[in-house]
Amino acid sequence: MQRQMKTVILALCASFVVAAVLFADGKPKAVVVEPIKDVGTVPKGEKAIADFLIRNDGDAVLEITNVQPACGCTVAEFDKTIAPGKTGKVHAVVDTASFNGPISKGVSVFTNDPAMPQLDLTLRVNVEPYINIKPGYARYITVQGEPLEGNIVQTLWVPDDTPMEITKADSPWPFLTVTYHEATAAERMPDVKSKQWKVEMKLSNDARVGPLADYVTIHTTHPKQKIVQIPISGFVRPVIAVTPPVGDYGEIELKEPLRKSLIVKNFATEPIKLTSVETSTKGIDAKIEQLKEGREYNIWVTLDPSLGKGPFHSKLTLHTDSAKIPQLDVEITGKVL
Repeated sequence: MQRQMKTVILALCASFVVAAVLFADGKPKAVVVEPIKDVGTVPKGEKAIADFLIRNDGDAVLEITNVQPACGCTVAEFDKTIAPGKTGKVHAVVDTASFNGPISKGVSVFTNDPAMPQLDLTLRVNVEPYINIKPGYARYITVQGEPLEGNIVQTLWVPDDTPMEITKADSPWPFLTVTYHEATAAERMPDVKSKQWKVEMKLSNDARVGPLADYVTIHTTHPKQKIVQIPISGFVRPVIAVTPPVGDYGEIELKEPLRKSLIVKNFATEPIKLTSVETSTKGIDAKIEQLKEGREYNIWVTLDPSLGKGPFHSKLTLHTDSAKIPQLDVEITGKVL
């Protein structure tokens, strides 16, 4: 009997041990080994790279649920889980193409550690342009089809007279041509004694309508800076712009006439008049209101209940006095409930 009691007691103890292990309140604990990394000097246009080590000092698996880099910094990879007692990493990369001098870029790391749900990492770098460039950027605001093409010239030189040649220039778009040559005596900047290069960037007047955001990449023979990136920004406007570009009414109830307007603007150098407007659907009427002659108009579009229920798809045809854009079509869509 006594032996049986000992067996029962041992079994109960074992059960309590197992239960204690199964139901232990284990938690991860995130510790950043080095929250601030200084990678020193990096040539402009190259990548600044740092690996941040994150240690799990807890007794449960540490999960990295999300990583959010600051502007100009991207995260190539990171360890999603880190076992207790182990160390993982966040691999951070900063593109230095748009920076000069000392910069700091942050990375926010989110974890399942209840005591440390967010870790803040900082990558510091000194961006040194071994090659100087002036003005160092290009911004275009042009109108498609206008005779004048956008032409911006950059000057490149090496301040310490290290020998440097330009070997190639890459354009991000076929409508932006990039050429280069050594500066002539007449083209040289008078306050710069070293060898100078001219990079000419010409935006064609048939460039696509829309925003411009990219880089021209210059390849060089400089031993410490093989590429120079010139940021491009701006906008190519159409000759005539309609806002919004589509008259989308969505789902509507049409118990009485519904009136809305479209704005028409002319960006050409010369005035362009809207002479008439017509619609392709019965029950949809449009009239022109002049806001600024030859430059800006309201098109008042009225939907009549006679349009009937169901989806509709119509077209407004705007007529002008210009050979550039003699006619412009605008879609009108929606559904009458």
